[in-house]
Amino acid sequence: MIDIRHRSFEETLLACEALGGVDLIVTSPPYCDARTASAYGTADAWREEQYKALGDACFAALKPGGHAIVNVDAPVREWRKGFGTERGFHAWRLMLDWAERVGFRVPDRLAFGRNGLPGAYGGRFRNDWEPLLWFQRPGADGYFDKASLDAPSPYGCSGTTTQRKADGTMYSRVASGAAVENGITRRGTLWSYGGTGHGQSGSAGLEATGHPARFPLRLAIDVVACFCPPEGIACDPFMGSGTSAVACVTLGRSVIGGDLGARETDGKRWADIARENADAIANPTQQSLFV
Repeated sequence: MIDIRHRSFEETLLACEALGGVDLIVTSPPYCDARTASAYGTADAWREEQYKALGDACFAALKPGGHAIVNVDAPVREWRKGFGTERGFHAWRLMLDWAERVGFRVPDRLAFGRNGLPGAYGGRFRNDWEPLLWFQRPGADGYFDKASLDAPSPYGCSGTTTQRKADGTMYSRVASGAAVENGITRRGTLWSYGGTGHGQSGSAGLEATGHPARFPLRLAIDVVACFCPPEGIACDPFMGSGTSAVACVTLGRSVIGGDLGARETDGKRWADIARENADAIANPTQQSLFV
């Protein structure tokens, strides 16, 4: 099933709620005070109040045990007068609000690693990662398949590590378990993709759409594989050119999406572009719409 339409995030998430909830929400909403607000169909940059409304809507749209994976960050600005320029705190305020007020569980903290652009970066380091916030609606275990992210180990898995006991003393631990036995590397909390720009995102077709705020297809495929069951439904309420939709149909999952933006070069709506990109690789069963 593919249901992608020109509609607001509220309308998209209400459609999920009407179905009884979805298994996964994977999205990258507008960043506060970012220069890409128009790509999302909004004249002004987002504010923290809109993140609160998004959190409420995501919670209602998920099944118990369902996950929300949110890639969000903030630019460097003089957010607080007298403190100079700082990286915005919005992602962490969002995380705390969704956990403490909305009621989400926060299983862990993930980081989306991607090489930053070359530059001088006076007074700070180049930014090579963004928050990849992981939320789960309480009430069930939900689907979680981290084995789908396993990769062959380039270094082998033998050896020992040292760890500290509760009393402060150190002890050695020999590497063991399925990863060692099968010669694989298990994904940690840093999801690193190296370069993710032109020619490196995992899809030349999606790059060609010209959307100014895409995350790489490689990231979307990993998120869908790990957090959405094979017969499940994923949602992206800020669909853009359809990266998450392409990931879903590639892996045989159903997808619901929406977007209000339009491409500046020709005025074509992003939701229509996303639907075309998903249909191009979907099988006939996936192409059917909910009415």
